[in-house]
Amino acid sequence: MAGIGVILNPYSRSNRKNPGRAERLGFIVGDKGSCHATKDISDVERLALEFKERDVEILGISGGDGTYQKTLTTLVKIYAEKPLPKIALLGGGTMNNVVGCMGIEGSPETILSRLIYKYHQDAPFKMVACPLLKVNDIYGFLFGNGIVYRFLCDFNRVEEPTHWTAARMLLSETVNALLHTRRGAEICQRIDADIFVDGKQWPFKNYVTVFAGTVETLGLGFKALYRARSEPGKFQIVSFSLPPRQVIWSFPKLLLARPIQSENWLDNMASEVKIVTKEPHGYMLDGELYPPTTEINVSLGPTLQLIVE
Repeated sequence: MAGIGVILNPYSRSNRKNPGRAERLGFIVGDKGSCHATKDISDVERLALEFKERDVEILGISGGDGTYQKTLTTLVKIYAEKPLPKIALLGGGTMNNVVGCMGIEGSPETILSRLIYKYHQDAPFKMVACPLLKVNDIYGFLFGNGIVYRFLCDFNRVEEPTHWTAARMLLSETVNALLHTRRGAEICQRIDADIFVDGKQWPFKNYVTVFAGTVETLGLGFKALYRARSEPGKFQIVSFSLPPRQVIWSFPKLLLARPIQSENWLDNMASEVKIVTKEPHGYMLDGELYPPTTEINVSLGPTLQLIVE
């Protein structure tokens, strides 16, 4: 085995504020040549090929959810039938929803230092098996359209977005929905769609949002996918067709990971989902926004072996 490799996205928010992080992580690993700051996706492809040829045992990724999604998508395609290395999510981005779901705490330097100590002590890692979600030809953990997509579009327009920014925006959208303002109607605008879950068509013809994932939270503490990893070979998919005020009244149960008892709320475990819309609509995967399309196919990708402690 060729040890540990680290890929770092220097453009993620935390890493931008720590320009020497790549060098520090290389020092922690003990081999500066094993830690690489990437400039674009071609760098990730080159490194994936290098790590594959070297049989890197553990791959650490520093960045946010979008960095994980793009890096892992590239790894899956480059490794093809070859098993992926163990993955260590090191954090360092604006959105670190996946890291939070896995209970991983600390700065990238702290997380990597703990990993290196155990590695050299030959101590067992605490591992979590987590499947990737495949959305068309992209791999990640969390998919969403409709209200989820629109909220992220607004969030990404903020110059220096933070968790506090997202919380303030959510509060503002909540007020708009409760007051039935034009903005409340815009963000809760319905999507005309036919949705097939494992071949069975869902009953509604329009939806405020559809979201699915293999991790439990949507961010900001919303544990809307609390069953996401409860059944092997399946992921959780949720959708609702509710007026704006009823969407808001659902928030407490979403925060407490409790089911919503409503005929206008759909919640299933699935292995394959097909979403066909009348008009093109954009969607998000792990915080990354993708252009409008009229057909989305969601299924499970490879299962990752994540080092969480």
